[in-house]
Amino acid sequence: MVEERTKRRVMRSRFGDLSKQELRELRKAERRLVTDAYKEDAAQRARVAEQEKAAWRSRDFLPAAGEAGPAALHTPRSFVAPSHRADSGILGLAYPFLADPGLGTKGTMVGRNLLGGSAFVYGPFDLYKAGIISDPNIIISGKVGEGKSTLVKVLTSRGAAFGYRSYVPADVKGEWTGPCRAIGGSAFVIGPGMLARINPLSNPIHRPASISEQEWVVTSRNRRAMLLESIAERLLNRELWAMERSALSYALEQVERREQEEPTLAEVVHELFNPEKNSHDRVPEGFGRMTEVATHSREVGHSLARLTTGALSGVLDRRSEGVQFDPSAPMVSVDVSRLRGSELLDVVMTCTSSWMESALMDGTDSQRYMIYDEGWRVFARPPLLRRMQEHWKVARNWGISNVLVMHGFGDLQTAGDGGEASRAMAANLVNDSSTVISFRQSGKAVAAAQDMLDLTDTASSLLTRLRRGQSLWRIGQRMSLVQVTRTAREAGLFDTDERMVTHGAA
Repeated sequence: MVEERTKRRVMRSRFGDLSKQELRELRKAERRLVTDAYKEDAAQRARVAEQEKAAWRSRDFLPAAGEAGPAALHTPRSFVAPSHRADSGILGLAYPFLADPGLGTKGTMVGRNLLGGSAFVYGPFDLYKAGIISDPNIIISGKVGEGKSTLVKVLTSRGAAFGYRSYVPADVKGEWTGPCRAIGGSAFVIGPGMLARINPLSNPIHRPASISEQEWVVTSRNRRAMLLESIAERLLNRELWAMERSALSYALEQVERREQEEPTLAEVVHELFNPEKNSHDRVPEGFGRMTEVATHSREVGHSLARLTTGALSGVLDRRSEGVQFDPSAPMVSVDVSRLRGSELLDVVMTCTSSWMESALMDGTDSQRYMIYDEGWRVFARPPLLRRMQEHWKVARNWGISNVLVMHGFGDLQTAGDGGEASRAMAANLVNDSSTVISFRQSGKAVAAAQDMLDLTDTASSLLTRLRRGQSLWRIGQRMSLVQVTRTAREAGLFDTDERMVTHGAA
C-alpha cells in the first residue's frame, strides 16, 4: 500500500496537470511496454535455442551399436587385446607401484611373486653380501595351518642343493625326520625309553684345526657355563645370586678337571651337593670356607636335579649315545616330540639347541640355517630369551641364518615375564632380523605386527586376507607378496597340519 502511494506521488510530481483518467491510461501503456519487451526477449531466446538444436541435428553421429557393414571393422565376437609379456625389471619401470622386480636369481626358488608375476628367489646369505639386508636372521609368524612349516622345509631342503646345511635342534612335533632323511641328513629321537641320549655339556664335534687348544677350552667352558646359568634361572624362576653363580662355576670347573672329555649334568649336580669332598682342590678366591660353597650350591643343585630324575632321567644327564654328529650332513634334527607334554620342554629345547649350536664353532665358512620351530616356548622365559638374543647377535660371525617360527607378533609382546625388559629383548629379536615373513594373522596380532614392523594400513589390512601359502615378506626396506609352491614329492614329505593350497610341478 505504501509502495502504491509512493508511485502516485511520483506520477503527480511529474504529470501534475493530468487527470486521474489520463494517469490511469498512462500506467496501462507502461505495463504493455514492459510485457511486450519480455515477450520479445523470450521469443529471441526460443529462436536461438531452436537454431542450436538444428545445428546439433545436422551433425553426424555413430549409432550406439556401431556402423553396419565390413567397413565398420565390427565382428560378432568381443574384441580381446593381446597380452604383453615382459620381465619384472621392465614392468617395474612401466608400473612402479604395481610390479615387484624381485631380488634377482641368486638363492633358493621359493615360489611365485604375486606382485611381479615372476618366480620368487630368496637367499639370506647372498642378500647379505649384496648389502640388501644387514643380517641373515629370519622370523616367520602366522596362524596355525597357513604354511609356516612348509616354507621352512622348502628353504632348507632346496637350499641343500646349494650347499646350505640346516640344523633343527628341537623338533617338537616330530615332523622333520622324514624331510631330513630324504635329503641324506641325520635325525635323532630322544625321550623316555629311547636309545639315543644327548649330553648338552659335550661338544658334538672334535676341535677344528683352525682353533687352538686353549681357545677351544675357553669357548667350550663359556658355552657350558652360560647354558647351566640359563636353565638354573629358568628352573628357579629368578636370577641367580652372585655366590650361586660362583658355586655353579666352581662345580663345573671341578667336573671338567676330572672328566677331561665329556662332563655331564649328573656330575655337576653331584658336585653341587658334595663340594666338601673336593676341599683339597684349589678353591676360587672369594669363597673363603668350603661351607660357604655348600650353602650357596645346594638350592642350585636341587633345581638342576629336575633334569636328572623322573621322566627326564637318562635323557640329558649322561654321556651322549647313539647321536653321532656328522658336520658334513645336509641336515641334522633332534626329535623331542616324546617329551612334548613335559612342563620342562622349553629347558629340553634349550639343552639340545646348545648342544647343536656348539657344532657351529667349527671355524669353517659354511652357510647354515638354525631352525627354532615353535620357538615361542623358549623365549617365553626371560633367562632363555636372553640366551637366544645373544645367539641372534653372533649370527653373522658364525655364518648362521637363525629362523624363528611363531604364531603371532603378540607372542613377542608377552615374552618372558611380560615386563618392559622382556618386551625390549623380544623387540630386539625383530630388529636383529632383516627378513620378517608374515602369513595370515588374527585380528589381535595385526596391531602388534603393524607396530613392530612399521607397516602401512594397506599392508596391515592385507595380513587378515592372505590365503594359505601366501605371505608378506619384509626384506630390509622392501616388501614382497609371495605364494609358496611345492612339488608333488615335497607335498608328501612336508604333509603336516599346516597344509598349503598351491602345488608346483612334480
